[in-house]
Amino acid sequence: MAEISKSKHDLFVVLGLLLLLVGFAPTFYLKPVFGAGKPLTLLVLAHGVTTTAWIAVFVHQYFTASRGSLARHKFVGVLGATLFGLVIALSIVTAVVRVTSADPKLSGISPLTGLAYPFWVLVEVVIFGAAAFASIRRREWHRQFQLAAFFSLIAPATARALRFVISAGPGVTYGSLLISLLLYAGATSFKDDHSGKLSRAALVIVGVQLVAPVLLFLSLEGAPLWLQFASALTGYPL
Repeated sequence: MAEISKSKHDLFVVLGLLLLLVGFAPTFYLKPVFGAGKPLTLLVLAHGVTTTAWIAVFVHQYFTASRGSLARHKFVGVLGATLFGLVIALSIVTAVVRVTSADPKLSGISPLTGLAYPFWVLVEVVIFGAAAFASIRRREWHRQFQLAAFFSLIAPATARALRFVISAGPGVTYGSLLISLLLYAGATSFKDDHSGKLSRAALVIVGVQLVAPVLLFLSLEGAPLWLQFASALTGYPL
């Protein structure tokens, strides 16, 4: 029964990987085939390769830990932590450069509003990644926050995958966040006596991702504050 339960949880991680591949296949992984989007710059290429490397390390860490190979898990963890820092740094720079390279005369303030989604995702990933590092001696908490960081990080890829079936807009934004939450819930054990309470507590924390963007970016009071912050961050004029 335990092996069947593990297999069910593993399935949600695999689904997350498939969404990542489908979402970024046209503009990165299979770009020569699809020819979609702008040509890849060195910055975007470095960002994509580093993120892919971190995902590969995460998958290795997840399956080695779930199979009890903790010594190997800890050894590779140093590489994972280093890659994680690079992913965050390159993601921030890539998002900011994308905004600053837009033409204000043609784009208006849309690049600033568009920055809200990747910014929020990065904040989530940093919080969950830091929580995973801080709870490294508490195995179950560490696992929960590692999964939360992973499923939050793939939200932009999920958003791109959703565009194959629904038009761009709020449905894509919140749909991708909801899918991240559901995948996290599926990959987390709620029936285990030793981890059930911890899993539910972590799920509540991840659930904040669906509430906070509404309060921050859709309210009349929050939007002007966000635009001012994004303009100051990127130097893009209001």
